[in-house]
Amino acid sequence: MDGLLLERLPGLPAQLRIAIGKQHALVVADAAVARYAADLITGLEDPPADVVVKADGPVRLVPAEGGLLPHLTVLGNVVHGHTVTHRVTRQAAEYESRMTAGLCGLDDVLDRYPHEITPGRRRMAGVARALRADRPVIVLEDAAGLPTWGSLLQYGHNPSLKFAALLLITTDIARTKDFVHAVD
Repeated sequence: MDGLLLERLPGLPAQLRIAIGKQHALVVADAAVARYAADLITGLEDPPADVVVKADGPVRLVPAEGGLLPHLTVLGNVVHGHTVTHRVTRQAAEYESRMTAGLCGLDDVLDRYPHEITPGRRRMAGVARALRADRPVIVLEDAAGLPTWGSLLQYGHNPSLKFAALLLITTDIARTKDFVHAVD
């Protein structure tokens, strides 16, 4: 399958397939539908009998605010994503996490805590954390008033993104600007 497949999810296209290395934006009617879709895709909610949700391995949700642990630095959060899913030394996890964080434009904030950085940087730290956890499917939660995901991701400049299928779930089609493909 190589990515994510959704079929017969009410209020969404009949079928949505996202390949590894691709980005899609899903525009839904309201925040409740967005939350329900994210919960189904990430496995927090069991899908109804006629709905198909298939992913290559676990799915990682990046909440609108980044989903960082407040007591850890940015680097600590990215390392945590790595060490939870890999059995590597702390030194190896830190080295690899620094590389991923750098690709996400976070080199200058690695020693800061989430409350000390901008919302856009918190969002990118959440992406770096998900990438280090080797999740082939990453669901991006959206919220008004925050930088758009398209403006943050710089897809062509971050080779790590080519190893994940990215799904943005939003209620506002205008927030899909600069995202590769929007589905409504």
